[in-house]
Amino acid sequence: MTGKYNTPQKNDQRTRLNVEKRKPSDADLRVAETVVKIAKEIGKTPSQAALNWIIQQSPNMFPIIGVRSVAQIKDNLGYDSFCLTKEQIKELDDVSRISLGFPGDFFKSELIQNFAFGGTLKKIQYNQ
Repeated sequence: MTGKYNTPQKNDQRTRLNVEKRKPSDADLRVAETVVKIAKEIGKTPSQAALNWIIQQSPNMFPIIGVRSVAQIKDNLGYDSFCLTKEQIKELDDVSRISLGFPGDFFKSELIQNFAFGGTLKKIQYNQ
C-alpha cells in the first residue's frame, strides 16, 4: 500500500516480497499509486493514509501493522491523527474494488434482491 513496489528496486536491495515469486499486479500498483497520491495531498505518509483508510471502513475494522523498526511503528501510529475526506475514501474504494464474480455479483443485482426479498430489502435497517 505504501508504493514501495511501484518503483524498480536495485538488484542488491532486499525486500520482503520476493519479486520472482509474486510481482504486484497492475491493479495492486494502481491502488498503491492512489494511496501515495492521496498521502501527498494531505501531507501524510502512504502508510498513515492506508491505515487511516482501513480504519474508516467500519468501527469493526482493525488494521494490522507490520513494521521492522521503531521509526516505522511511530510513523504508522500517526494514522489516527486525521480523517480522510469522503471523496478520498471513495477514490480509494473505487480503485481497490474487485469483482466478486458469480454468485457475488449475481446476488448484488437489484432484480435478484427484489425477487429474493420480495422488494423489502431496502426497508431493512442495519445498525452501523
